[in-house]
Amino acid sequence: MEIKAPLALPAPPRAWRSLPLFTALGVIVAGAGGLGAASCGGSDSPTGTSSSGSGGGGSTGATGSGGAGGGAASSFTPQGCSFAIAGRPEYVGFSPSQPTVGKSPDLRRIRLGLGGNVAAGVKGHADPATSVAFAWQSSDDTLASEAEWGSDPDPTKWPAESRTSGVTWATPPSTLNAPTDERMHEAYLCGLIPAKTYYYRVGGGPTGSEAWSDVYSFTTAPSDPAAPVTFGVTGDSRGEQGDAWRLIQRRLKVAGVGMQLFSGDVINLAPDQAEWEQWLDAAWRDTDKTPLTLSTILTLSAHGNHENHTSLFFGNLTLPQDLAKYPKYAELFYSVDVGPVHVVVLDDAWIVNPPDDPDYQPALTAWLTGDLDAATKNRAKVPWIVTVNHHSAFSSANHGGDADVLLGRAYFVPIWDKYHVDLALGGHDHNYERTKPLTGPAMTPTIHTDAKDGTVYVVCAGSGADSYAPSTSNFTALSHGYNDTTVLGLYGILSATQTTLKLEAHELRPDASDPVFDTLTITK
Repeated sequence: MEIKAPLALPAPPRAWRSLPLFTALGVIVAGAGGLGAASCGGSDSPTGTSSSGSGGGGSTGATGSGGAGGGAASSFTPQGCSFAIAGRPEYVGFSPSQPTVGKSPDLRRIRLGLGGNVAAGVKGHADPATSVAFAWQSSDDTLASEAEWGSDPDPTKWPAESRTSGVTWATPPSTLNAPTDERMHEAYLCGLIPAKTYYYRVGGGPTGSEAWSDVYSFTTAPSDPAAPVTFGVTGDSRGEQGDAWRLIQRRLKVAGVGMQLFSGDVINLAPDQAEWEQWLDAAWRDTDKTPLTLSTILTLSAHGNHENHTSLFFGNLTLPQDLAKYPKYAELFYSVDVGPVHVVVLDDAWIVNPPDDPDYQPALTAWLTGDLDAATKNRAKVPWIVTVNHHSAFSSANHGGDADVLLGRAYFVPIWDKYHVDLALGGHDHNYERTKPLTGPAMTPTIHTDAKDGTVYVVCAGSGADSYAPSTSNFTALSHGYNDTTVLGLYGILSATQTTLKLEAHELRPDASDPVFDTLTITK
């Protein structure tokens, strides 16, 4: 098997004008057909796994430089999975799990993610019904990157074979970080049973000297298109004013959502790891140490302009990456089926600023039209198409008339029209605005009365960022704001069945009353 180091591609020009760009984009697949690959099936014990009590076993699909000392990043095929992942060129010491645990391993910020390929119809396509990823941080001298799982909260009852090895690396600090690398870990499971609750912990190490996190749980998404599903809808948490991000995670946990859709702008300053960790800490577990959402509910995030394609975006989030088809744009666009909903999540930074990477638009267009064409042909089974990106195409607030936003509108509207996207979720403006059903022309949209005739665009972004004053246009059905004091922010609860897609928009109130101020219902 030939192994290739990743291409050291030059960093693209700045996409976020107020900061320099810190990272090169691009990895090359290294042995994508690596050992241990298997399709994700539906067994109680994920396929292709093996007990690895030494902390380093079972990672035969990986090729890495080993240790924290550095070396070229390479690819890793998770046990039992039909996809590969790769480190980024800036990562230090991207390598398989090793049987090393530091004196104070400090396993922290445990969060769920998702791996998988992104091209429509390919083997190993990202699937939250049968797979999951775990990510966490530790002390720099802890190189064990393992996960254990089972169907019971008590880990002593878990099968010995329910243990898998992942990868570790150090994400280099940037100009706003403390002057140390960030030790990161990821592990992946495939072959899970849809709509089933699993318990897990991460850590590992040599037999008799393991270090493990607390036990957390997650529930896989349903694969049955007839199963009802519920999503949390959030965006623009940057600044985290009024502890709004944490409070919204509490509300989503109580609401019992199965997944969270986040439209971008996690932080204010992309290269500030402290901000990322504040965001992760607030949603990983609550102030009383009980688990919140990031460790128990899958969050699918779009890249926002404040993320600026820094290594910290890619290091702190775990999202699908297709090394065979789109290696240069790993983790920037992907889609999943969740019950009756086809969800498309994408980065629009180089759509609204095309000179920053002229190659991105044709790559995205090829992927997006192929994905939506396949989803349209599958409408009889999965009837709804929902998209998530950062720059809302239609907004009447601060950014609605910006030149870059209008470029995004000109690009997306004809595609959404062609494939009849039902609901387009976005952020960038920190408020709420729902349009009437719209079709093109993009700059003078045609307004419809029935959602079956157009796409409904929703700005739902107020999970910690400073508030923007709402406004209206002729295409506006409802506009709503918040004031950072009596109303701390806003969020949505999106539910779907085979015949109904329903969005309820909530104010975030300090007393947790959180009234619904808007309801959108689309029926087949």
